[in-house]
Amino acid sequence: MHVFLAERDVNYYAERLNVSSKYLSATIKRMTGHSVTSYIDRHTIPILKDYLNDERLSLTQIAEIMNFTTLSYFSRYCTKHLGQSPSEYRLSLQPKLDL
Repeated sequence: MHVFLAERDVNYYAERLNVSSKYLSATIKRMTGHSVTSYIDRHTIPILKDYLNDERLSLTQIAEIMNFTTLSYFSRYCTKHLGQSPSEYRLSLQPKLDL
């Protein structure tokens, strides 16, 4: 499982690195030109897709595994980063029937 990247909070990573979130954010931005959250999201999205691809997991279970506080926040996050809701994403994975 992808337990470590279930966290999307900058403070979580700053604490583990023993630095302030402000310092971590400023350093990453200065060194790469990208925000810490963009890196977190970049690594979170493939994990999220893996979970959504697993039909054994309900959307509620995925939201819990990924530490989303509510199902609606999970849905908004997916819509922002996948361009569709979790349900729509799952529907898009279904094979198209030629009629």
